[in-house]
Amino acid sequence: MATHCYTVLVEKEDGGYRAHCPALPGCRSFGETKKEAVNNIKFSISYRLERLMAKGKPIPKDGDLARPEQSNA
Repeated sequence: MATHCYTVLVEKEDGGYRAHCPALPGCRSFGETKKEAVNNIKFSISYRLERLMAKGKPIPKDGDLARPEQSNA
């Protein structure tokens, strides 16, 4: 199985931490500690990739959806 590497953003929230992966919209997690949020997002990313592969869909690369829009000016 291929190894994939993704950027994960972790933010402090009331009562814990929220983590999400910009390259995989909707892929997010929560934890009472930063470590727990990171461990949870790893599971969430793995699950999302398994579902994409099972459906025969392409696996996004890190940054695919996080690029700034180009101006037509």
